[in-house]
Amino acid sequence: MVVMGVLHMISLRDYAYDLTDDRLTNSLDALRHSFTKLSYTEAHPQPFGMKGPDALITFTGQPVGSLIAVVRDGTVTGSAVFTDNEARHAPPGAVSALEAIEWNDNGSPFNAVLGELGRYRLKSMSIDDGDWLVAAASLRPTDQAVARGFVATVLLVIAALLVIAIGTLLIVRYALGPLRRVAATAATVAKLPLAAPENRIDIRIPDAYTDPDSEVGIVGQALNRLLVNVDSALAERAESDRRMRRFLADVSHELRTPLTAIQGYAELTRQDSAELPETTEYALARIEAESSRMSSLVADLLLLSRLDERQDLLTEDVDLNDLVTNAVSDIAVSATDHDWRTVLTEDPIWVSADRARLHQLVTNLLMNAVDHTPPGTTVTTTVSRDPNAPGPARAKLTVHDDGPGIPAELLPHLFDRFVRADKSRSRKLGNLGLGLAIVQSVAQAHNGAVSVKSRPGATVFTVVLPEVVSRPGSQDRAVP
Repeated sequence: MVVMGVLHMISLRDYAYDLTDDRLTNSLDALRHSFTKLSYTEAHPQPFGMKGPDALITFTGQPVGSLIAVVRDGTVTGSAVFTDNEARHAPPGAVSALEAIEWNDNGSPFNAVLGELGRYRLKSMSIDDGDWLVAAASLRPTDQAVARGFVATVLLVIAALLVIAIGTLLIVRYALGPLRRVAATAATVAKLPLAAPENRIDIRIPDAYTDPDSEVGIVGQALNRLLVNVDSALAERAESDRRMRRFLADVSHELRTPLTAIQGYAELTRQDSAELPETTEYALARIEAESSRMSSLVADLLLLSRLDERQDLLTEDVDLNDLVTNAVSDIAVSATDHDWRTVLTEDPIWVSADRARLHQLVTNLLMNAVDHTPPGTTVTTTVSRDPNAPGPARAKLTVHDDGPGIPAELLPHLFDRFVRADKSRSRKLGNLGLGLAIVQSVAQAHNGAVSVKSRPGATVFTVVLPEVVSRPGSQDRAVP
């Protein structure tokens, strides 16, 4: 459009110059005729300069806005400018500009600025006695016409570009509408929480956008196949997880009886320790200790399996402040080498929870601090309300210690099962790597969440649980 506009302006200007050149040719012919008639009608011709300064003003056949002049030896000997009213002499500035021009026999029209008269187009002709006849036409009408054409062309180009842009935008939006719907489906799938084994992908691209004869249809069809494959993989994973949980639950349940029998027989045999050799008594003590350790592992595995299935939760209204106070007191009795502190709210914070499981969650977090921090470490347990929780009220429990911290590479896997920060020390302490996994499972079973932040000198475990928004027993009790 810009190139077309430029070409149009060049063509318009050339056309206007051609019209002006035709006028100059006619004006120059009329000037020559009048000049020849004036100079040679007498028997003894004389130079034109002797005819007087007003000679050219009387010439006829000149259009309005034109200028004629006679130049001899670089000096203007006569000039006239024709206006709507009457002819007049060329002003001094125009005369000086004419005298500054070097005239030649080229005969081609050219442009020049004639003083206060402005831009003119000039054409010259040499006659026999050495005079130069000059005809000039003002370029003001031509410049105005070109300027009007330029403005009109710019406006037309802008209007055309706007129409093209709007039309292109509408067409592209209409053409890409199906692709946006496909992208919206993909974005919806991307937001689905797929971490839980029971989650599935049941969203598909509508059949209207899976036509294989179009590019968008090909994309939609390929995305549907991808969603089907991912959904099948999720279903297989969920079924595998269910089988594994059932297996662990069954094995744990079946192991409880023989382990209890082994531990019982070991304790019964050790009652007659006076009659047993020392090595036998030691062996029985180890059997009893390891069977107890194995029973604890089986109990934890069975608990995790049941929590995964949301079983064995006996919910009631629990005051989180009271529960934390009891848990910290229990730990402080057995771990006297740590400094235990609690920060509680003035009013109770009620949560709907299984008291025993929630007590186990707090105890596991506190025991984790005992197992992985040196003596003298300060452990602070805080109960508060989460001010950043959107929607329903949330209760927040934090356990902070100023110990050495947790290695950064371990943080992403800290709540996985059988994960131990210090394997040698944990094994010595009997830690099986299930404590924090139980914390996460208990929190999730109560529709809560647990997170951790750690650096040297500051490790913070945060548990967020839904809060009961009114005291237990009131009529308007609500649980988020």
